Amino acid sequence: MRMYKIKRALYIFFTLRMKAICISIVIMTIATLAIMLTVPTVSRQWHNRLTRADFLYDFDYMIAALEANFPSFGIIYRQHGVNMLDIAQDLRDRLECGSTRVDFELFWNMLRDDFFYFASPGDGRLPIGHLYLLADWERKWIISGFGDGPFWGRTSYYVDILNTAPSHRSYPALQAHTHPHVRLPCWQPDRVLSASIIERGSIGYLRVYTLSRGPDADELEILNSLHNEIADFEHLIIDIRGNNGGWRHNFERYVTRYFICRAHRYQFHYFIMDGAHNMSFLQTTARFRTITQRTVRDNCLSIECGDFLFLGGDISCCVIEDISKTNYHYIYSRVVPAMSEHSRSLFGGKIWLLVDENVYSDAMVVAAIHKDIGFATLVGETTGGGAAPSFGSNFIALPNTGIIIRYDPALVTDRYGRPLEYGIEPHYFNRPGMCALETVLAMISEGV
Repeated sequence: MRMYKIKRALYIFFTLRMKAICISIVIMTIATLAIMLTVPTVSRQWHNRLTRADFLYDFDYMIAALEANFPSFGIIYRQHGVNMLDIAQDLRDRLECGSTRVDFELFWNMLRDDFFYFASPGDGRLPIGHLYLLADWERKWIISGFGDGPFWGRTSYYVDILNTAPSHRSYPALQAHTHPHVRLPCWQPDRVLSASIIERGSIGYLRVYTLSRGPDADELEILNSLHNEIADFEHLIIDIRGNNGGWRHNFERYVTRYFICRAHRYQFHYFIMDGAHNMSFLQTTARFRTITQRTVRDNCLSIECGDFLFLGGDISCCVIEDISKTNYHYIYSRVVPAMSEHSRSLFGGKIWLLVDENVYSDAMVVAAIHKDIGFATLVGETTGGGAAPSFGSNFIALPNTGIIIRYDPALVTDRYGRPLEYGIEPHYFNRPGMCALETVLAMISEGV
């Protein structure tokens, strides 16, 4: 009887113990599931759910979109000797058949290092046609309204695209440096401009660091003081070396018209493919309700309103080949007004504009404009490219990963049919062993 009671007690003890353990396991499981359902872990959403098929779909989507909307693959081939669309096929084969497990980080690095790299391979220049993976700081800056630039009218359009940025746990680290071999645009230097006198009574110097915003009150005072002081000088040196661009109208408004005595008109041609991304983008601006379809015949562009030739007549076969892949044409024409003669004394000396390979985007366009209108003598190196049209860049968001690609939707040429993407040659290159400023000062001393 005593033994029976002991066995009964042990049975009850172990039964209750097992029930308690089971209840604890059930409670822990429910708590874990509740946490997984209430906390939006990016690891669960992006790392575990994306399959090889998802990455392949995004890759195919990207290549199809770029092929239908990006007009500068031919320029990349002629500049760097690489057919990016051929490379894309090799990458797709690796992505589809490779034995390595595909995850977000591998996919990002493959796009960055093995594809977009070739838009500016290894030479430190910024990418042709603004073709690159978008960094997060730039994405946020665009959504904020592009500062005081020309893009505020399409902020809602951009937000719809750019709010799809990846929330994958690897993204913050990966996007910090979009391209390991390329210096990214520096949109917000500490200063817009500075000025000094190199030689009293003879040579003034103005440095413009960025076009991403206009000068503040202190910098405007610097500009006013310089203008008044150099009215009777023989030379003004304007230095835009290292300027990655921003908005060309900032230069025209705060620099150009201070030093011209009459208005100047300049003109560019925009050639645009009819891909779906481009068409959606162009519908956001009223200006392009009047864009015209076009075809190419020899050196003549056939437009609905009649035929016309580029000024100068001859266009290279390469340009004709590139233009032949586009479907729409727009002539962009703008007048730079002069300041009133009654409000300021006019500078009558010679203006020099210093440029280098890091003059990019709208800063490069500034060099093109001011060379074309005869505003200044350019000295230095051939500029970089990034000839964004006046209506800006467009973006492609990949459906599964949310990765965002920036690109310029128009092939831009000057009035003579020369693509700006090749860069702008200076009138005088740097002398051996001299920088652009040293070269100019030597030329001035020699009376050039």
